[in-house]
Amino acid sequence: MYISQNTAVEPRLCPICKSTSRELLFRPSFEAPETIGLLEGYDLVACQSCGMTFANNIPPQKKFDEYYQHLSKYAYEHRGGKESEDDEWRLKHVAVVLRRFLSDPKTSILEIGCASGRLLRFLKDDGYEHAVGLDPSPDCSKAARELYGVTAFTGTMFSSSLPDTSYDFAILLGVLEHIRDVDIAVRALRKLLSSSGRVYIEVPDATNFIAEQDAPFQEFSTEHINFFSPVTLQYLMEAGGFRAIECRSAVRQDRHGKPLSTLYGIFERSQRRRSEFPHTPEAEVGLRRYIERCRSMDAELRQRIKKAIERSRVIVWGAGTHTQRLLATGVLNPINVTVFVDSNPKYQNHRLAGTPVVRPEALKHHREPILISSYAFQREIEDQIRSMELPNEVVLLYGNSSDVPKKVNR
Repeated sequence: MYISQNTAVEPRLCPICKSTSRELLFRPSFEAPETIGLLEGYDLVACQSCGMTFANNIPPQKKFDEYYQHLSKYAYEHRGGKESEDDEWRLKHVAVVLRRFLSDPKTSILEIGCASGRLLRFLKDDGYEHAVGLDPSPDCSKAARELYGVTAFTGTMFSSSLPDTSYDFAILLGVLEHIRDVDIAVRALRKLLSSSGRVYIEVPDATNFIAEQDAPFQEFSTEHINFFSPVTLQYLMEAGGFRAIECRSAVRQDRHGKPLSTLYGIFERSQRRRSEFPHTPEAEVGLRRYIERCRSMDAELRQRIKKAIERSRVIVWGAGTHTQRLLATGVLNPINVTVFVDSNPKYQNHRLAGTPVVRPEALKHHREPILISSYAFQREIEDQIRSMELPNEVVLLYGNSSDVPKKVNR
């Protein structure tokens, strides 16, 4: 099943205070692959009543559910279902954090948005046997069962095949930023928990996006539609019938020692609901700072790509958000691209800006330079090209040296 780019969009009330008073901060744009694009852009706004920042004028929740059910990138099909080394490192760290709040090994645990189940496997290895997962993608729940021996069900907080039971502890790792009707989701989450149930939530920290740690504007993907500060995350949960045990920003390190900012909270089911939300500007201030820095970086990226394509047309490796934004904003002109390539089968055999997206094996018939259009996976893609023994020149857009783009001859 495919998602049409022509899906109707709808305005949103503020998911916390229901206000319609908002200020436009930015308009991200994307050139989505034909027949499988979720949206071509949105209005990033800040609520002028409570301070919540979110994407406005986006498709209804049903379309997001269909997208994650059929087109989830978290099934990792091109990896045989397994996460990258970076993801595995991150999940190991989260498992360590969770042990602080899971004193009883008999605690019943539900991870919502479990992807291929690696975190649950870590928890089971730590002795938490009553841990199950839920994911909208049947491919993900299948991977969890087959790769890690984890019980996983297919569905969302809105509709699932979960057994009729309640859980002591829920985990939402990188989930709430993806849900359009996030206020309704929180109320549905409450119903899944026991009377004293708790939930661990982790989302990107909109107060501290670090532009230099990714490609310009990469935090504004087609999937991230809610942007939280510690205060607004607490507002959302307290409005939905939870009380905060702990909610704060944190800085961690990835496996290469690079600092990563995140936001996490532990919340307990409560009989009280917050109804007043004093304005908090932290997320808006943080996003404005991030946008200005990205604009400067974007200008530099334009020059790098211009230099890379001045001698010939190129193959572009990567059909995801990074490439979609470059095309939509004119940083990359499709007339300069012979073909797009991506390891993810969800993109293959479709067209992006009228140009085919092919699998890596198809490159044996091409000799044009390969421009790697990715920040997070640049090194991994370069290694894959090397392992395929392709003779093409490789153009890297990101590096530690000032001599970019870096050109690597094979």
